[in-house]
Amino acid sequence: MSATVSLWLDQPYEAGPPLSEDLGCEVCVIGAGIGGIAVAWLLAQRGIEAVVLDARDVASGASGRSGGFFIAGAAPMYDDMRRRWGRERAAAIYAGTLEAQLEMLAVAEAIGAREHFRMDGMLRLGVDAAEAEEVRAHHAALREDGFSGELIEEDGLPAALRRPGRLGLLTPHDGGVHPVRWIRALAVASGARIFEGTRVSGPPAARVDGVRIETEGGTVHARTVVVAMDGGLAGLVPAAHWVRPKRLNMVATASADPVLPHPVYARRGYEYAQQLPDGRVTLGGFSDLDGEASWTDVESVSAPVQARLAEYLREDLGVRSRVTHRWAGIVGYAEDPLPRCGPVPGSDGRILALGGYNGTGHVQAWVAARHVAAIVAGEHPSESPYATL
Repeated sequence: MSATVSLWLDQPYEAGPPLSEDLGCEVCVIGAGIGGIAVAWLLAQRGIEAVVLDARDVASGASGRSGGFFIAGAAPMYDDMRRRWGRERAAAIYAGTLEAQLEMLAVAEAIGAREHFRMDGMLRLGVDAAEAEEVRAHHAALREDGFSGELIEEDGLPAALRRPGRLGLLTPHDGGVHPVRWIRALAVASGARIFEGTRVSGPPAARVDGVRIETEGGTVHARTVVVAMDGGLAGLVPAAHWVRPKRLNMVATASADPVLPHPVYARRGYEYAQQLPDGRVTLGGFSDLDGEASWTDVESVSAPVQARLAEYLREDLGVRSRVTHRWAGIVGYAEDPLPRCGPVPGSDGRILALGGYNGTGHVQAWVAARHVAAIVAGEHPSESPYATL
C-alpha cells in the first residue's frame, strides 16, 4: 500500500500553534513555502521581524510536494527563454537564478542546513532525435551567453537512459534538495513568528491605517502584507487571476540499485526524476496525459498518470523497487510562463505578492523574494526581470 503523503513530508514534525488572538505587526507574510519563508528570512537580515501565516504547516504546499530539484533558469529551456523574452531579459533571469543558487547555498551553510542539498548537476535528456536537436540548441544558447553546460553524447549517458539517438545536456550548477528539511530549517533560523494551521479567510484589505487580514483565530493588522501562495495566489490576490492552479503527480520508490547519478529532465521537462542518497527514486510527470483534469486546486492523484509513472519506472528506468509514495502538488501556472512579483495594483504598495513559477519555483521564488523584501524595506531595488502583477 503506497502512502499518499509526499515523500518529503513523510517525517516527524511538531507544528507550531495557530493564531488565537488579534495582533499587530510591521509585516505579515501569507504562505510558508519557499517564497514566504525566504521573504521572512531576507527581512530578518534587515532587522524586520515578520509574522507568517499558513493554512497548514511550513512547506506543506507546493514546496513540500515538488520534485526536489534545485535548478537555475525559468520554466522554458534557455533557448526558448530567449525566443519568448529576448536575449537580454533571458540572460538577466538566468543570471539572477544562478546568483540565487549561490546565496541559498551560503545561507544553508550558515544555518547548518547544507546537508539537505546535493549539487551533482542536472541532466536534460533529449529522448529522441528531434529533442536531441533541441538539446543542442539549448546548449548553444547557454554557451553564447556565457553560461555553463556540457553535451553528453549517447554513449556517455547513464546506462538506464541510453537509447539510440539520445543526447544529454549536463548543467553542473544544478542539483537536488530535500525541500521540507531545508525550508523548515530556514523558517526556524529566520526568527519569524509563524502561525501554522491558520487559514486566511479572504483577500487582505488595505485600509488607511494599514492592512487587515482575517483568520478564524484572530485578525492581523499589518503595515505591509506579502502574499506568497503560488498555486493559490489568485484566491487572495484577485489581480493575479492569470495564475491557474495545476496539479502535478509524483511517486517515490523504495531503495533501488543506482540508476541516476544526476537529477534528470526528460521530454522537455514533462518528466523529472532523481535518485536520492538512500537509493530511493522520485519521479514526476505526464501532466499532459492528465489534460484538462490537471487544472485543479485539489491535491488528489490522477490514477491514469500514476499508472503511467509506474510504467515509466519499470520500462524506461528499469527500476523494479516498489512504489512507496504517490502524491500530487498544486502549483501556479501563468500563460506566458513568467513569474510575477511586486506590489498589488490598487493597494498603494501595502500589499505585495509573488508566485506563478510554472512548476520550477524553488530558486525562482528566492529571486522574487529578494525583490519583494527589498521593496518592503524601502530600498527601491532595480526593476525585476520577472513580470509585475
